[in-house]
Amino acid sequence: MKNIYSFIAILLALSISSCDIEREPFQDLSDDKVFADELGIEAAALGTYALLKKNEFMRPYHFHGEFGGDNIALSGSTTDHLFYMYNYQHTPTNGHLNSLWSGCYKGIVNANKVIDKAERGTPRLNHVIGEMYYLRAFFYFNLVNIWGRPYAQNPSQNLGVPIILDAEPDADNLPPRATVKEVYDQILSDLTSAATLMSEFKRIDAEYNIYASEQAANALLSRVYLYMEDNVKAEEYATKVIDSKNFSLLTGSDYETFPTMVPEKNSEIIFACRALKDEDDYGWYAFGGMYATIDGVGWGEMYASESYRNLLDQNPSDRRHKFIDPQYEDGDEYEITYSYDKSSPVGSKMFQMYAVTNNGGTWEYDYNGTKTVSAEIVNGNTKYFITEGENISGKTYVRLTKKMPVRQGYPKYFVIKCSNQEGQPQLFSPVISRLAEMYLNRAEARAKTGNTSGALEDVNVIRERANIDTYSDVPTGKTLLEVVLEERRLELAYEAHRRYDIFRNGLTLDRRYPGTHDRGANPLLTVPATSPRVVDFIPEAQILAQPNLVQNP
Repeated sequence: MKNIYSFIAILLALSISSCDIEREPFQDLSDDKVFADELGIEAAALGTYALLKKNEFMRPYHFHGEFGGDNIALSGSTTDHLFYMYNYQHTPTNGHLNSLWSGCYKGIVNANKVIDKAERGTPRLNHVIGEMYYLRAFFYFNLVNIWGRPYAQNPSQNLGVPIILDAEPDADNLPPRATVKEVYDQILSDLTSAATLMSEFKRIDAEYNIYASEQAANALLSRVYLYMEDNVKAEEYATKVIDSKNFSLLTGSDYETFPTMVPEKNSEIIFACRALKDEDDYGWYAFGGMYATIDGVGWGEMYASESYRNLLDQNPSDRRHKFIDPQYEDGDEYEITYSYDKSSPVGSKMFQMYAVTNNGGTWEYDYNGTKTVSAEIVNGNTKYFITEGENISGKTYVRLTKKMPVRQGYPKYFVIKCSNQEGQPQLFSPVISRLAEMYLNRAEARAKTGNTSGALEDVNVIRERANIDTYSDVPTGKTLLEVVLEERRLELAYEAHRRYDIFRNGLTLDRRYPGTHDRGANPLLTVPATSPRVVDFIPEAQILAQPNLVQNP
């Protein structure tokens, strides 16, 4: 597989873009050097794929989608600018977001060059051109979701990002920001073209899901239409992918260990950004390094949130527990843990732990003398509770586990869903689309169009694979949409979906759980979908380079 992202000289030539802050001139790429034949065109296209997997793109891409959600809890402060994507204290000098903006536009202009210079011909050549339409759409989709407001919020008026379709843009005359609707229209146009161009050729199995394909375009179309709340179209394109029979859900231990697989060995992957062993291992600086320290590699500072773990723990048999790795200490010491309300800021919480001992089958702890941990059965599961302890009053549910190490008072619940590919601690091929998302896209679309049985059927496919009880009806006290979004949260956690799923549905991000998002001046423990902080500042360096860009409020 070493030749997948080769042609480094061509990559370097293609990766210069006047949309970057340095405002470098475009490389003069003559047809006879690069675009003279099919091989040269494919090599040029590989340059765009290589940009996609650069850490300067993939790291902030993941940070923004996942660290801005409620599945994670940071265990300390950091000087890394990821902190500002996590705590919503935005700054226009965020280096990660500047890299992401630059990386997206580099990819867009590279794709523009191939689209402009390559003449359509054979099915394989058309496929390569279609791949560039797909990647251009993917880059624009990221840009508009980071710097444009959710589509449901007046897309014809709210500003998105500049649309650049030229192979050789004029660095001194770049377009201003288009509206959110205009950017989405461009994305739909590109993905539709991509699907058509890629429909007559299919790459070999070893390449199929590490390059764009017709079904990858359909999968992204399903997501785009879902974000637009065009639920009929979202269902239609999800069904196209499912019915293509090109993909199948992993089951059993294969599912529990899928991050360790290379994408081409994973039947569920529709499209993933292939990381090569040794060559693309960013070690401590891979985004998985924020979630876990593995074999001494990684910061291990961003843990699974109490909110997410509580949802997951509703079903102890859920296979998705395997993606969370509690760091128990050696020995036979046990403890109980609960979170309590801090005095300030309002809504913030912190953890309290007590060592426990088992005395003839009864767990005991010390708080103003020996106290007993009680147990009860709730929905078929054993739950523990206490009635006395620091900062509580009355019955409080606790978590009883082996003793865990803590970082600044936060138990270390490592996330290993983005690590361990091919035995390398922080190697991982980021998943752009997989089959489970298609079932969940369709379930959400069906829920919003009143198709209760169809929505539950799709949710049950995912729950059955996860080894948990399926639904015969909507549970009492929940709406159908809540059922779908809960399952989506569980299944797609740590894949850069959660932030967008909250805000595009008009929901409020709720972080009233322990984590250092409660630090600093005016911390945001809840963020409504209408908040100005839902969208980031355009990087200051980009505004200085392109003064016609209007800054977000």
